[in-house]
Amino acid sequence: MGILIMNIQSFSMPSSAYLNPTSYERLEGNDLYVWFLSHVFADQKFMAIFSMLFGASLVMLSQKARKEQIRSSGLQYRRFIFLGLIGILHAYLLWAGDILLPYAICGLLMFIFRSKKSRVQARAGVIFLLIGSAISLIIGYSVPLWEPGEYEATKTEMWSPSAEAQMEEIDFYTSSWERQMLMRAPQAFEMQTTIFVYSTFWRIAGCMLIGMALYKRRVFKLKQSSKYYLKMIGYGFGIGLPLVVAGTILDFNYDWGFRYSFFYFSQLNYWGSILLALGYIGLIMLICKSSTRSYFAKRMAEVGRMALSIYLIQTIICTYIFYGHGLGLFGDIDRSLQAVFVLGIWAFQIAFSSIWLNYFRFGPFEWVWRSLTYGKAQPLFKT
Repeated sequence: MGILIMNIQSFSMPSSAYLNPTSYERLEGNDLYVWFLSHVFADQKFMAIFSMLFGASLVMLSQKARKEQIRSSGLQYRRFIFLGLIGILHAYLLWAGDILLPYAICGLLMFIFRSKKSRVQARAGVIFLLIGSAISLIIGYSVPLWEPGEYEATKTEMWSPSAEAQMEEIDFYTSSWERQMLMRAPQAFEMQTTIFVYSTFWRIAGCMLIGMALYKRRVFKLKQSSKYYLKMIGYGFGIGLPLVVAGTILDFNYDWGFRYSFFYFSQLNYWGSILLALGYIGLIMLICKSSTRSYFAKRMAEVGRMALSIYLIQTIICTYIFYGHGLGLFGDIDRSLQAVFVLGIWAFQIAFSSIWLNYFRFGPFEWVWRSLTYGKAQPLFKT
């Protein structure tokens, strides 16, 4: 659900607006406040939590398979392969910003760490994150060595495209589903290749490994003390939040210059978001520690049990609202109204999860994924 706060921008606006909010329309008034709050409190934070939970699931499923005397590796490999196939269909048929294929690849590669000690997993996670950070800094530092015109071309393509290029993207996405493919396919391919190798892989893999360590340390099972969770909150809001805010202030002070904002200042959110994600986890664990029977805990647990379905249904809803095969509002909705859409989708999905799980054991897409993984249709209806 938290990821939708940021994904709504990719669903509804030209792609450059996500990286550089000043590249499309004016960033002022309520739109500025909405962007600032979403960037500071959501951007990369919920994706980090999602990645940590995915890493925890690798360990959890392996432990469960051993208890049931099932070969863990074969089960997990099928799980990753079918998740990757779902991600490919999601990326090319619906939305180029898919994250499922990268998760499948990272899960496949990080699976070897499942039995390592938690300190090894945590240290390896930090190393992966450091590599991702170093790549960005090195590329930014090397800008003076680029071929003549290469820097300006890269800047124009991804950071500050011309009005004509933005109108072309709007035209494609507000046209028929078939014509959208001409824009969506190359964007999805770039996400799955260049962006994945230089950025996405290192961050997702690092967070997955940290998630494994947190699971082994029983953080997600409410087995740590309140002091432990308060310490996580302290690191998140005491160190992570100021880092993110500092990076945002620098962006505006340097007028969102491509080299500084994209390669350098973004690192403050890169690291701050991971600390803030840990702070959120600590906060949620404290809430659940006080009562797992509360209305909030029950509703969030239901949404969590349907995480894959929630993610894919968000795409179905948003592409219908913004793309040409639906209402065709792409490029027409400002950030303030995007926040209203997010609240509406949240309300629907919380209600939908609660109603669905009254009758069924799994979410619809979880059932498909689970059945493919185990090689047979799983029982869906509650007895």
